[in-house]
Amino acid sequence: MADTIDRPPEDVESLRAEIARLNKVVQALVNRAERNMSERSDFGLFQTTILLEDRVRERTRELEAALRENEKITRDLQRAKQQMEREIEERKRAHAALEREKEAQRVLIRKLEQAMTQLVQTEKLASLGSLVAGVAHELNTPLGNSLTVASTLKEHVREFVRQLETGDALRRNALLDFVAHCRDAAALVEKNSRRAADLIGNFKQVAVDQTSMRRRSFDLRQALDEVLSMLQPKLKHTRHRLEIAVERGIVLDSFPGPLEQIVTNLVTNSLLHGFEGIEAGVIRIEAAPASDDRIALTYADNGVGIPEALAKRVFDPFFTTKLGGGGSGLGLYIVFNLVTAVLGGTIALSGSPGQGARFDMLLPRVAPQTATTGEESYAT
Repeated sequence: MADTIDRPPEDVESLRAEIARLNKVVQALVNRAERNMSERSDFGLFQTTILLEDRVRERTRELEAALRENEKITRDLQRAKQQMEREIEERKRAHAALEREKEAQRVLIRKLEQAMTQLVQTEKLASLGSLVAGVAHELNTPLGNSLTVASTLKEHVREFVRQLETGDALRRNALLDFVAHCRDAAALVEKNSRRAADLIGNFKQVAVDQTSMRRRSFDLRQALDEVLSMLQPKLKHTRHRLEIAVERGIVLDSFPGPLEQIVTNLVTNSLLHGFEGIEAGVIRIEAAPASDDRIALTYADNGVGIPEALAKRVFDPFFTTKLGGGGSGLGLYIVFNLVTAVLGGTIALSGSPGQGARFDMLLPRVAPQTATTGEESYAT
């Protein structure tokens, strides 16, 4: 379009040429008529020439009007072209500014995602740290008992050795008492050592699962027992209790770490929010096959419940009613993302104020191969 506007249209040039040609024709005819009149005074020819001249002049006026119209159109097109060029330049500048703004927003989003990932990682490590503290506290009892029994047994052995070294006569009853003490001590040490080993084994399994995000086949009840044994210290000095209604034999090919993280976060949420002002709360976990390829997992408590106005926001990041009081606002956000993005399931919240909270999860027996894995999954 720009090229067409920059040079005069061809029809304008042809109009000008036609006007010039007609003027020459008219002038030639007039000259010829004048010569004929001077030679023969032919009035008819003169009239014909005058009529032709009038027609030519009329045609010339039409052509001149068309020429002026074309020139006007050319000027309008030129102004339109200039206006269009200005608008194009303005749009280019606006587009460049928009691209700069989009790049700035992308940088900001990346920074926010990094901050979110760090916060979620901190939350996960804090949860694991809480488990460590709980396990350490629980280990004090069996290890302390073992140490006490070992010290007592050591004294009995020292006394028995002293009697042997001094040559005192050992009565049958004394020997039997010593053997009984040894047998009882060995039983106590074995019992407490087994308890400590179970705690350490469960913690090791939970810690490995939660930190490595490894996929494996596992029994759902066994995985729940392992993580709940790690959470017992949180309930030890309260009247709250856990009820598990999950049959053994429900095997999943999935990620036990995220599942354990989900249970940990839900229990923590109940203790921190649900049981506020309640002395004896109940947490109940149920699971049953929903179909050949899915299981229904339900977590419920009889706490204060969640108001309807807040229920729509509980899965949002950084939403908490305990900001500054122990709540990070990431617990249920992590739960939602682990259920949907990692385990490939769904989760729904139900309940009402004063009636507790209920989380219904529908999980596939075989987690999707395309599920998000790795550390970033906690911030998906």
